[in-house]
Amino acid sequence: MELTLRHLALVVAVADAGGIRRAALAIGVAQPGVTAQLKRIEHDLGTELFERRAEGVVPTPLGTRFIAEARDLLARFDELVTATRALGHGVHPSTTVRIGATDSRDLPRITRALAELLPGSDQEISVGGTPDDVLTAAEEGRFDVVVLAEHAHRPRPRLGGFLDHDLGREPLHVAVSVHHRLAGRAGITLADLAGETWASTSEQSADEWRSIQEACSRTGFSPRLGHRGLDRASAETVIRLGRAVAVLPPDPPGAGVVLLRLTDPGLWRRTRLLWLPDSPIALLASPLARLLPAKTVDAEAC
Repeated sequence: MELTLRHLALVVAVADAGGIRRAALAIGVAQPGVTAQLKRIEHDLGTELFERRAEGVVPTPLGTRFIAEARDLLARFDELVTATRALGHGVHPSTTVRIGATDSRDLPRITRALAELLPGSDQEISVGGTPDDVLTAAEEGRFDVVVLAEHAHRPRPRLGGFLDHDLGREPLHVAVSVHHRLAGRAGITLADLAGETWASTSEQSADEWRSIQEACSRTGFSPRLGHRGLDRASAETVIRLGRAVAVLPPDPPGAGVVLLRLTDPGLWRRTRLLWLPDSPIALLASPLARLLPAKTVDAEAC
């Protein structure tokens, strides 16, 4: 017997149901048929995938491995079908995918994922504006997908009829000079930074800086912004010289700069990928979610 995806799906269904009878009910096949197919599959493989017990079935060690690989193959097949259907519904290699974003921090991994799903397609990227501005542009048909950053202490944008994939919530990190009085700590609070001069970067949205301002205000001080809209290299230069601190992405900094995690409760950044149901990107939702897993942080961090 030649094993097919249908056989893999049957094994996974039995594993999910925890029993042959329950699996038969779930997939709408008579129980004797499921039993016979499972026996043929195990005979073909030369091993038992399940231990039969009075209360149901339990995967054998080899069965557990087989089931995990089967799930992966089935998921990849589903993604292939979804992506192909998307290509057939108007998203094809010559299409330009229009991306609107409130800031550029997560754009590299998002654009890579879209390029992998739509090889040969072009991308037009627009960065800037408030969340509501970018969402309005998408509603007006100017963007196919929106990358939205949300921040603590800021109003949540109206999502309306948008579908979304949550890329996760993460804490913020502050960059300081290696010679800074706080440089040796694993984490710091905003209160530790009262009196410092701050720099903002071109990667940041206006909302992120307003979020930091509000968090500082709640801590009891107003941050002084001495350097505005710097690129990453320029920001690290003024930080290295001890002239400023700045919130930077958690990428490894250059020599002379260290990143310290802000441990203030309730201070965070969240990224969402949004699109309208009639956007061509909607057909790629499942494979996009697989290529862009949500960032995970411990509960205390945010």
